[in-house]
Amino acid sequence: MELDDILQVENFSDLTIQALADRLQRSKSAEHYIYRETELDELWRLIDIAVRAGDPDGLRDRETLREMRDLVHRAHDLVGMDGKPLEAAATLREILI
Repeated sequence: MELDDILQVENFSDLTIQALADRLQRSKSAEHYIYRETELDELWRLIDIAVRAGDPDGLRDRETLREMRDLVHRAHDLVGMDGKPLEAAATLREILI
């Protein structure tokens, strides 16, 4: 998928998070940053729902989900407010550790 397209975020699996981090890392323009913010907004929304309702896959406890949500928020701000997509990608990858 091209960077000028917005990736449909349907879950918060490791594969999805890795794909979003890769897209962040390759983004170079302000327009791309806006698209990545949109993708991160949706990722944050899905994780926020899971914080309240529980992980639909049963893989993560509530505290882990909160930490994930905080990292997504930080990545969002890094790309959107600070224009630092590489740092945002690294922050997002912390979820995978």
